[in-house]
Amino acid sequence: MTTHKLQPASRVAGRRQDVWSIINEAAAASPRQPIVNMGQGFFGYNPPEFILDAAKQALDRVECNQYSPTRGRPRLREALADAYAPHWGRRLDPEREVTITTGANEGMLSAFMAFVEEGDEVVVFEPFFDQ
Repeated sequence: MTTHKLQPASRVAGRRQDVWSIINEAAAASPRQPIVNMGQGFFGYNPPEFILDAAKQALDRVECNQYSPTRGRPRLREALADAYAPHWGRRLDPEREVTITTGANEGMLSAFMAFVEEGDEVVVFEPFFDQ
């Protein structure tokens, strides 16, 4: 029995494996450039120095080195409620109307489970979230 090492397709040969994605290929092929691909969260640049400094400082604070509460930190939920209140034309209750998720997958699954019932038709547009 012969074993062959898995080789990437020629269109991605030589690229980093973490960017082998049809979403990234479609973004690169877009006639409108530059394009911001928010599909996978891969930065093409280093974060600004002030963000790196803030992250380093946060590691030194005891209250910031633990897992966040599952529902999100109260200060974050309050800030989001305040930011979105003008859009909705009313005060939002950060305890009952603001939810923080750990990522897009959890957020989408939560929304689908909350609103989609068995037998409902769901339309998925392409390109879709490739996770």
